[in-house]
Amino acid sequence: MPGLFNQISLDVFNKKKINKLESEVSDLKRNLAEANYSPYYNYSHLYAAPFDGEKTPGEMGAAKDYQLVYDFLRVRSWQAYLESEIAQIVINKFNLWVVGKGLKVQPEPVSEVLAQENIKVSEDFIKNVESRFNLWTSSRFSDSAKMTSIDYLAAEAHKNAIIGGDCLVINRVENGYCNIQLIDGAHVLTPFLETHYIKEAEQRGNRIEYGIEISKSNEHIAYYIWGADNKIYRVPRYGEKSGQLMAFMVYGNKYRIDNVRGLPLLAAILETLKKLDRYKEATVGSAEERQKIAYSVEHSPDSTGENPFLAKIQQARNLGMGEAPESKSIDDYEAAATKVAATTNKQAFNMPIGATLKLLESKNELYFKDFYTTNIQLVCASIGLPFEVALSMYNSNYSASRAAIKDWEHSMKTSREKFSNQFYKNYYNFWLDMEILKGKINADGYIKALLTGDLMVIEAYRNARFRGINVPHIDPVKEVQAARLRLGDQTTPLSDYDQETEGLGTGDFSQNMNKINTQKKIIPKNLIPDPKKKMVSELTIINKD
Repeated sequence: MPGLFNQISLDVFNKKKINKLESEVSDLKRNLAEANYSPYYNYSHLYAAPFDGEKTPGEMGAAKDYQLVYDFLRVRSWQAYLESEIAQIVINKFNLWVVGKGLKVQPEPVSEVLAQENIKVSEDFIKNVESRFNLWTSSRFSDSAKMTSIDYLAAEAHKNAIIGGDCLVINRVENGYCNIQLIDGAHVLTPFLETHYIKEAEQRGNRIEYGIEISKSNEHIAYYIWGADNKIYRVPRYGEKSGQLMAFMVYGNKYRIDNVRGLPLLAAILETLKKLDRYKEATVGSAEERQKIAYSVEHSPDSTGENPFLAKIQQARNLGMGEAPESKSIDDYEAAATKVAATTNKQAFNMPIGATLKLLESKNELYFKDFYTTNIQLVCASIGLPFEVALSMYNSNYSASRAAIKDWEHSMKTSREKFSNQFYKNYYNFWLDMEILKGKINADGYIKALLTGDLMVIEAYRNARFRGINVPHIDPVKEVQAARLRLGDQTTPLSDYDQETEGLGTGDFSQNMNKINTQKKIIPKNLIPDPKKKMVSELTIINKD
């Protein structure tokens, strides 16, 4: 019987084990099915687990899908710009380099594309466009308020975009001339109280988000502006009759693709700027308070408790040694009482027994520079502006300083290209159409392309670059020599005169040549130095070898 009992027990044990294994397999299959697991597309056949970026549960905290509150971000960003000197330094320097006193147009019509359409660009097209556009953008009549100019408005638009997140630009026509009006992004609002705007947009198959009417393809259709007279105005993006681009947004930064409003450039560092400001005020304030009490007297248990400055205090109050002021007026007594009692007139004190004179000092100020400078560097890095450029501190060697300058030059050109495409390019296209339609600029085939909608011809004519002030060179001599080498000889140039003149920041090559030719007519020939007839460059030597 014992053998039979053991056999029955073993069978029961095996059955329980089999049932447990089957249960585990069933649970595993269910987990794999819920995780959409396929053994053919996974590295492991044991189990599958979701991965959300967190390796240790709870280490990263809750995942947050931020929904931007644009109004508060805009207000906090402007507040930081007003209260924090760091924000002002970084934003002002960033805006100064990217836009400065305005960008100048450099028309570059794509002649290859126009040649395919049997169109030849006139010889004076580039010269006329460049001279007329640059003249107009520096005129106060290009501002709808007749107060400044487009070059100044460009700097304001860029500043408002990077601080507030975005701003609205409206193209206007007055007496046949194009001008611009800027609208703060804070005034672009959804008309919740006037629901007929929302219903009309829905009837057109559109929707209104944060003051912008958007189509199903996410194209901007119109903008809703809260005017100074507390009325809502709907401004279409394209003119209803002309089809021209009449209103557009300029963005400082964008958060996600679906967001229709801009993000302030300071959004990620608003809290840091506020804490740095409080830290600076606390450090400076504590240092000021300590200076009011220069030192104190510490008494040991054996001290008599005598005040070593008692005689000076009595003298100040005319109660002890010393001569009292001759005048007994209230002003004289107040002047004597406000004197620091510890003033010794360069005398040495014989301290009482057990008394020690202690200076009030703190080491907080010693670490202030390192802590504050490190955080300023982080703020500059988040903006994309090198710390050396923001504070104009080039204390490193030539190579390090030049590396910082070249790094900023790349960032600046990228930011300038982004802004010019949003602001200058939109206005330039509008202005060019008006000038050609008025017959001021000769562009063969352009009007026909406008009527027929030939975008290739239109874009080929509109192609242009917008250039501003370049970063100054640390060693101008080396930069000029490098430019001469890049020009090479007539057979192997690596650049052209326009690019090198622009790169050196010495103006426009064509205008420089015209000025030189004019000046040569005025200056006597015997005073004009003969140019070198031959220039031996490294590129020429390499080619001969």
